[in-house]
Amino acid sequence: MKNLIRKILKEETKDFEWADSINPLSDFNDYFYGIGDYEYRRRGSPGLYIKRDSSWWYNWIEDVTMAHPALMEDVADLEEMVGDLVNPRRGKIKEYTNLAKEVYEFTRPLSVLGGQSTIQSATSEIMSAYKFFGEYCEKNNLTIFEVLDIFTTWLDKMDKEGKPLHKDE
Repeated sequence: MKNLIRKILKEETKDFEWADSINPLSDFNDYFYGIGDYEYRRRGSPGLYIKRDSSWWYNWIEDVTMAHPALMEDVADLEEMVGDLVNPRRGKIKEYTNLAKEVYEFTRPLSVLGGQSTIQSATSEIMSAYKFFGEYCEKNNLTIFEVLDIFTTWLDKMDKEGKPLHKDE
């Protein structure tokens, strides 16, 4: 069976040679600036109206990437605290009072996060990724992480070529 699969793959790989001519960075460039096939969404293109340098975008990519596990961790911590709080066992009232305070503190907005809770902050980062690149994900059947990888590669290319991300108009 393995040999048959290998034979089929060897024979049919030539059928996919056209894929070598596809440049995902070129397509991403068009999306970023709202040109070519993406001209219809020019108004929402991150490259036209958000004038930021590549270091800002690299930091944003890292923030979005880290927001996913941070959100999972925060939700798990909150679930554990709330589970203990809403299913009290016989114990000291002071312990449950302190636990209620912990849940309150965990969910309250923080000034260092722009008036958001940690869960809201992480969710906000994730929402921004989908706002900027969700359509690209959907059109190309990619996850947001795959698009962020393409974006990182594209930023690296722009930096290497010395091309500014934004032109003053």
